[in-house]
Amino acid sequence: MRKRKILLVNPWIEDFAAYDFWLKPVGLLYVGSFLKRLGIEVELIDLMNRYDPLLQSEVTVPRDKFYGTGKFPHTVIPKPKILSFMPRKYKRYGMPEELFRKILREHRGEVGAAFVTSTLTYWYPGYFDTIRIIKEELDIPVFFGGFFVRNQPHVAKHSGAYTFSKTDLRFLPRLLNDVLDWSIPETEIDWFTELSPAYDLYKRVGYIVLLTTIGCPYKCTYCIAHRNWEKMKFKSPEKVIEEIETFSQIHNVKDIVFFDDAILINKERHFKPILRLILEKRLNKRLRFHLPNGIHARLLDEETANLLYEANFKTIKLGYETSGKLQITTGGKVRDEDLVRASEILHKAGFTHNEVSAYIMINLPEQSPEDVINAIDVCASVDVDFSVNEFTPIVGTDIWLDLVNSGKLTGLEDPLLLNNTVLPYWWNNMTYEQIHEVKEYAKNKKQELGWK
Repeated sequence: MRKRKILLVNPWIEDFAAYDFWLKPVGLLYVGSFLKRLGIEVELIDLMNRYDPLLQSEVTVPRDKFYGTGKFPHTVIPKPKILSFMPRKYKRYGMPEELFRKILREHRGEVGAAFVTSTLTYWYPGYFDTIRIIKEELDIPVFFGGFFVRNQPHVAKHSGAYTFSKTDLRFLPRLLNDVLDWSIPETEIDWFTELSPAYDLYKRVGYIVLLTTIGCPYKCTYCIAHRNWEKMKFKSPEKVIEEIETFSQIHNVKDIVFFDDAILINKERHFKPILRLILEKRLNKRLRFHLPNGIHARLLDEETANLLYEANFKTIKLGYETSGKLQITTGGKVRDEDLVRASEILHKAGFTHNEVSAYIMINLPEQSPEDVINAIDVCASVDVDFSVNEFTPIVGTDIWLDLVNSGKLTGLEDPLLLNNTVLPYWWNNMTYEQIHEVKEYAKNKKQELGWK
């Protein structure tokens, strides 16, 4: 029987670009809490933690840009053959390989298995390299889970790891028992509502990322969130506040980040009570809060905006996506008038473009450059900052299915080709030049407005 100790590993990112925009492996940290509840000893290696003391002692880590975010250290590596046509350098972001190997060697004979998580599908070479090196150094079973494994199981199986594609961790004991010959009893623990992410596994972090809900009731054609979970779940406001207080004190951080997909759903019973508790406990006096995942502009009201301002929220992202007819055909989540109304409410509460910005997508199917430019102009006209983000078709979304059914995608593309940086170089939608021109327009617009 293998030792009942598991090593959790947050893997490398391998891509043409990557930025630490509050990236934390929250799902993996919940796995850590779940395993500990089962009586299993757990340790964590986060290859992407810029605040890791060991990493900072070995390499120069770029300084923070704002509120704990910043650039990752990186190493230029060979491009995968399928991306040889790309005129950009391919990089491995995070901890250097030799330091990773050194840390792994210190765990030889101590751990019975390793868990590796995943997020974006086109980052999978970094996941595979991480798994390969764990196997080379420790020769132990490796379990592989997370979004990529659920979304692309046929690709994930080539990693050489045991894949876990469930969202419910209650299926985990059975897999561990089968592979490791353990005898862990099954449990009815609800990992999300009853447990907290295991931030105690870190020596040092620069910010805390939390989830107060999982799931989303909207069915936007470009998004997979509503298919990730069977239904929405809400963590109790008291539990959320307990996590904020505990983790901010353990790590002495100032920045708390909510990464919910739909935090304003059921806001009267969920998010507003959280905001009121933040104020009641005066957490706003020592902490800064952030909503970077795109809140639903249509659901915002004056009371919520006032509470956000009083609670010291420094980042509020609005999901805007595009102007024009695609606002309706992609799901009807937001229209121009919703964004304008939300901006008026937020400005009245005291926010400016320094705190409020909108996500705008570019390269959506049937989207024109003018649609994006119009969206930029709408944001600029109401003093809302904006970021132009390139679309990537996610396998299993309505848009992906339409593209496959219409012959614009085969459905068998290597996930690397669906990278939003790569798409314009081969996909017959917007060209690289068109996208570049729109991004230059956005840059010049900000300069005209005097925005940083």
